[in-house]
Amino acid sequence: MARFSTTDLYDAIAPIYDQWQTWNGMTPFAHVAAVKLAPLLAREAATAAAAGRDRPALLDVGCGTGTFLAEVAAMVPSWRLAGVDGSAGMLAVARAKPPLDGVTWARAQLTALPFAGAFDICTVFYDTLNHLPDEQALARTFGALATVLRPGGLLVFDVTSRHGFEEWWESTNRFSGPGWSLLVDARYDRANALATGQVTLERAGITRRFVIHQRYFGREEVAAGLDAAGFQLETHEAWSPFPIGGLGKAWWVARLG
Repeated sequence: MARFSTTDLYDAIAPIYDQWQTWNGMTPFAHVAAVKLAPLLAREAATAAAAGRDRPALLDVGCGTGTFLAEVAAMVPSWRLAGVDGSAGMLAVARAKPPLDGVTWARAQLTALPFAGAFDICTVFYDTLNHLPDEQALARTFGALATVLRPGGLLVFDVTSRHGFEEWWESTNRFSGPGWSLLVDARYDRANALATGQVTLERAGITRRFVIHQRYFGREEVAAGLDAAGFQLETHEAWSPFPIGGLGKAWWVARLG
């Protein structure tokens, strides 16, 4: 069997990703995250205005098909927005959305980000950091994220909690739409804090299979990585973004010192 990377998976599912996120009436994670972020956007906009910056800037890392940035653009239309993702397929879908014509896009990996010192807020949502393999990679990524923020800039991100892995990564689910189906068989190894997903995509008469891994990062690991990168913690809280599964996420807010 051919070996595929996580980026290969996201390239493959990019054309049906938005359909998957709204399957059977589901609310997209991007919408839930944007609603939760809204008070911080208002606060930081006021801070920027007081400092004489009339057009704050936000970078979404792991931006996918751009749904989150479309929500942000609707809430703060005067802001400068940018999105970074490692998947060319996801970025192609994002670029094709008319509401996102003014967004700057870039393809890059988490540890080698463009736009040095250009942003007031950097967001990283929906399992992006959980794809990292270990604590060292997480620390390097926080270091890279620090480079895109101006001094005093805000980093907002989520990671899946232990409860989330135990609740969501012990199941088999099938999703389908016109001309496609997606089977996700997920398992969580508690001893090694490692989740594995066997993903089967059927589309346009072709079946492709992928294996992805996600890592659970505890509070101490995340806090240590933030501290090493020069961030000061503002908020850490358990979060329930979905109607099932309880407090399966942790929401983090940290400011660059």
